[in-house]
Amino acid sequence: MPETTKEFAAFPVEHAYRHKLADDGRESATHQFVLPQYGIAGFYYPTVRANGHAKGRLHLFGPAFEAPIEEEIEQMVPPDMDFDDWRFGPLLMAVREPFKTIDLGWVGDRIQFEGQWKAIHPPYAFSSHPKGNPPYYGDDRTEQHGIIQGNLRVDGRDYPLNDFMIRDHSWGPRVWGLNQHYKWIHATTPSVSVHFFEMMSFGKVETRGYLYKDGVMRHVASVDYDIDFDADMMHDRFRVTVTDTDGRSVFVDCKAFAKYQLDLDPVVLLNESVVTATIDGEEGTGWCEFCWNRDYLKFATPYVERFAW
Repeated sequence: MPETTKEFAAFPVEHAYRHKLADDGRESATHQFVLPQYGIAGFYYPTVRANGHAKGRLHLFGPAFEAPIEEEIEQMVPPDMDFDDWRFGPLLMAVREPFKTIDLGWVGDRIQFEGQWKAIHPPYAFSSHPKGNPPYYGDDRTEQHGIIQGNLRVDGRDYPLNDFMIRDHSWGPRVWGLNQHYKWIHATTPSVSVHFFEMMSFGKVETRGYLYKDGVMRHVASVDYDIDFDADMMHDRFRVTVTDTDGRSVFVDCKAFAKYQLDLDPVVLLNESVVTATIDGEEGTGWCEFCWNRDYLKFATPYVERFAW
């Protein structure tokens, strides 16, 4: 591990596993499928509450399908079940090496999936930032890019996997509606990984994230972006210059190939654009999630073609 990444590589390994949560706590570990070569996007999304109420979701969408495919399970899990062998219903998640290797699986009615995720850089913990993690959005969270190798089967058709996969692990309180708006952005190429999370709450803007390039991870210092929307206020294209605390900058150009609206909270909606991405001209993939207050989204959408430029 390069000397300059020790700040991030030293994150305690116990945080790769299940946490003891306060009564309002929630823990999740989402994994994002980004498969433009197949016209498929989606997410594999285990969550658990402090009381042991667990959910598992595997949702797939994109031009390969006439309609999204959404398989879900929920049940109570025992307090001693941990992420080294997290299984219930069709779902399996097993941390083999903390922050390095994870086995994933799903055996559903229409979707069967098995694969191994391997990290391509150290975890980025929001607690490593001088201002920490916004506390209404968890005690802490890690973001990490990796490669998923395995197989995805949908309605009997196989899709071999050897692709970038985003992993997001968070734990603690989760008050979605306190976000007036946020942008959760990921992009990965063979040589560069970029993530930033820009959150707008209580009249302030907070930005966390990293640039990983040449074996060096640094906090994001600033972002400067342009957005193209469609008539439904889904983002078609997202162009951003990301500058880190060492003064390094990259230009990321994201183009949506699949879109989805995720309904998880009564106050906000999550607009998902899954993208092909280039970083300084090198091809890769990514994910652009915009969180909108429902009332604002409903009000603003009729104006988007006139004013959102």
